[in-house]
Amino acid sequence: MSNQHFDTNAVHAGQQPDPSTGALTTPVIRSAPFVFGSLAAMDAYAAGDITCFEYGRTANPTVRAVERKMAVLEGADDAVASSSGMAALSTTLLALLRTGDRMLVADDGYRRSLGFIRDSLPRWGIQGDWVPVDDLVDNVAAELDARTRLVMVEAPTNPHLRLPSLSDLAEVCHRAGALLVVDATLASPALLRPLEHGADLVLHSATKYLAGHNDLLAGVVAGRQELIDEVRALHLNLGATLDADPAFLLLRGLKTLSLRVKHSSATALDLARWLEAQPGVRAVYYPGLESNPDHASARGQMSAYGAVLSIELDADLDGVGRFVDALQVIYLGTSLGGVESLALHLGVMMRHGLTREDRDRLGLTDQLVRLSIGLEDVDDLRADLARGLRQL
Repeated sequence: MSNQHFDTNAVHAGQQPDPSTGALTTPVIRSAPFVFGSLAAMDAYAAGDITCFEYGRTANPTVRAVERKMAVLEGADDAVASSSGMAALSTTLLALLRTGDRMLVADDGYRRSLGFIRDSLPRWGIQGDWVPVDDLVDNVAAELDARTRLVMVEAPTNPHLRLPSLSDLAEVCHRAGALLVVDATLASPALLRPLEHGADLVLHSATKYLAGHNDLLAGVVAGRQELIDEVRALHLNLGATLDADPAFLLLRGLKTLSLRVKHSSATALDLARWLEAQPGVRAVYYPGLESNPDHASARGQMSAYGAVLSIELDADLDGVGRFVDALQVIYLGTSLGGVESLALHLGVMMRHGLTREDRDRLGLTDQLVRLSIGLEDVDDLRADLARGLRQL
């Protein structure tokens, strides 16, 4: 475990100049097989007596550099990198849960995650239940039973930016013998490190802030060694392997993680305060606002409040459409965490894949727009949002 500061670790942890060439940048190693010098060496590897690279699905030097760096940044024993955030989530849950187990998940979160937990896990005889994010700690405590093996929450949640006390939640889970898994995609370890607050594992869609440039797909899970060993064992069999090329881009993105996230978080806070005072804006969901119900919790756990916020507009769907269509600097798109700012209308995106009952429970109203704030100048983003608001 490194004793250096976060920004130094983001640059240096898990990497060193290439010993054979002196190259400063970790190279892209595009090789499926890695050869052995002798049959004795192969036998020693197979017996577990030595560690080396054998095949690209089991380990790759470029990918392994990502895993080492993420373990240091999260304060974890180890990490597993995969081909997407959903690959990291599904592999982790299937590795840790068994037939007859039950898990709980906060009901404010990424739709694919919630759907996998409630609708797909039963195929393996695993029950996945949604728990209301309001008063989450109390609700989880009331729902925990002898079958509950695992609890999961996003921190902050997507799209309403809720953030319970992770230490309180971890205490409740551990007292009942359940693991706590936190998806910290919206925060990144630059702002929040859930393992420091008692979580057992932390997940990321590395596509988002960790990579930061909207040009790759990847996922990461980090935590203590015995849990990561279980995840890695299933990961090797399922085969959702991260390739060396996106791993190289992810390493590059991680080096500037803190700079990017701090800048975009400051911009998001400025815009959230401004939006809260604008006519036509019914509500602003952002943990940095004192009006947010989880502001105190966020202030105690995060070093900044993140760069995602959601707004509810005082308009019907046609008016919301005029708002997003008028935006010129902020693009309409489904991701978040990149250098470009993006807006997303979750109600429209989800109305063909979720029932009305589910959309109502998740708060995906016609008025809700999620904003992922990038690295553009705050004045240009404010002017762009003002342009949209004039169309209401």
